[in-house]
Amino acid sequence: MKNIREKLKYHFDRFLSKGSIALIVSLFIVLFVIVLLISLIVYIVNPDIAFGSLIWKSLMMTLDAGNLDGVSGSTFYMIMMTLATIVGIFITSVFIGLILNGFQTKLESLSKGRSKVIECNHTLILGYNGSIFVIIKELIEANRSLRRAAIVVLCEKDPVEMNQEIKDNVRNFYTTRVICRTGSIYNQNDLDMCSIDKARSVILLENDMNSIKALLAISDTDFMNKEAGHVSLLMNDADNISVAKSIGKNKVEAINLDSAITRIIAQSSLQKGLSQVYNDLLDFEGDEIYFYKNKSLEGKTFAQTFTFFPKSSVIGLVKNGQPLVKPPFDTLIGENDELILIAEDEDKIQYEERAVEINSDIIRMTNHVSNTKIEDISVIGFNEKTPEAIREYDNYLEKGSKIRILVNSESYLKEIGQLNSTLKNVEVEASVGATYLRPSLEKFLRAECRKVIIFANDNVPHEDKDSQTLLTLLHLREMEEKRGTSLEIISEIADVRNVEVIDLAKSDDFIISELLASKMLTQISENRHLVPVFEDLMDADGSEIYIKSAENYLKAPGTVNFYTICQAAAEKNELAIGYICCRGEHCQDVTLNPLKRDTIDFTFEDKVIVVAEN
Repeated sequence: MKNIREKLKYHFDRFLSKGSIALIVSLFIVLFVIVLLISLIVYIVNPDIAFGSLIWKSLMMTLDAGNLDGVSGSTFYMIMMTLATIVGIFITSVFIGLILNGFQTKLESLSKGRSKVIECNHTLILGYNGSIFVIIKELIEANRSLRRAAIVVLCEKDPVEMNQEIKDNVRNFYTTRVICRTGSIYNQNDLDMCSIDKARSVILLENDMNSIKALLAISDTDFMNKEAGHVSLLMNDADNISVAKSIGKNKVEAINLDSAITRIIAQSSLQKGLSQVYNDLLDFEGDEIYFYKNKSLEGKTFAQTFTFFPKSSVIGLVKNGQPLVKPPFDTLIGENDELILIAEDEDKIQYEERAVEINSDIIRMTNHVSNTKIEDISVIGFNEKTPEAIREYDNYLEKGSKIRILVNSESYLKEIGQLNSTLKNVEVEASVGATYLRPSLEKFLRAECRKVIIFANDNVPHEDKDSQTLLTLLHLREMEEKRGTSLEIISEIADVRNVEVIDLAKSDDFIISELLASKMLTQISENRHLVPVFEDLMDADGSEIYIKSAENYLKAPGTVNFYTICQAAAEKNELAIGYICCRGEHCQDVTLNPLKRDTIDFTFEDKVIVVAEN
């Protein structure tokens, strides 16, 4: 008997543990038993009353205490009806409490971000860091042409806090909904909760090790089995890309940006405006890279296409499925080949074959005016990008150039000494001192110095990096004013949220590694075929973006349309994609992908933006 009681109690406890529904069902069963029992007792005492009528009367008494008013009968009958009413009051109160508790539990569950996401063709972001706001903004801009779009974010952060931070940092959501869920990006159930199998693409925002762990979890979901969709991620170590691709097979697009960003940092100090070119090119609000196919192009050479697109700039060709940036100009376009264009939007690409006006008389046919020269550059701060940037300088500067570097620790001196022994054209001199204190900067910066590049120190807390950069900038501007000199200062910013503050310090240009990486990652998530294009543009051995003097392309200053500039660049085996108007020391904003029929009043101070091999 004892075993039977224990088994019944065990099964009853299990039933109740299933939640509010089980409790409500239990109450209904108890209520029905009590009603049945009271009706049976009354019927035994007074069999003249119909049993069915007694059940109904007892049920009404338990559900509504007001029904007792006006009831008449024997004393025993009144006592039993009163008992039914009291039991009903108790059970109804418990019932209401259970319903309220169930609603509260459900609301708490929703606030915890644990409910199933019922979305399709959405972008799933796994992980959470400072880059997420840039990525969400870019995705929202890319989705503006869609009627309904969704972004789902999965991480272990509180969803209420996530939602608030996103609302604080993203001004307008347009047609896109952002849905936050709390969970582990390494747990398959949590990935399924976010409907990963129906996602259009997945973006990973984690370090290399965590990204590889997340890929292992993703590889066991239905997302890997469907034809469409891919995973986009950045790798800090290029050697880890092969590991990521071996896990994700053909579903993974991974790119290493350290070397590319280092090259942009180095070249931006030598080519003013280059960082803005890359920002505009990677920004969905401006001009982006598209792939374009038209049967009318079949049989034509790559060079012939330069005049076919009045509102777009041709930069490459997809030949036999292989994207090529600036292929040989005599390459024939095949039936299935696509052009790679810079355009404002895909639906704004215009194709027209007609004669265009080109002023051949003003085009300079001679070789480029050399841009290489002996430089004296000061570098303040040190991180993993600094040695690579110095190697880049060694490729672009003439022999005899000097780079003086101020570091905040003697531990870097050995590495700098080893680096110095590998350089051909540049000599590096290192000094040790506080990179953000006035006495150290006064002692370090020479009077003849005109170019300064500031790197965020890697041996300080992340939140202090940009603060030190800001102090350094302010000191340099005061020193500049005191000495009566003019400095060109390029700053590296560690956190994209500090852009406005750094800009107030009047840096001539700044490179935001996080911003460039986030924008490129978003572009890849929208179009995976852009990976080889970006790799080619940012590879020292491929065709890169350069800013060159207008005197390389024109015999004399004058007013010409951009068709003429494109032809002048083509004569030198280059592709013109924009220009920068400069007057004295001041340059206007970068004009990327201009309308080619528009005329520009060029002077030799102006710059032409080209895609070239050197």
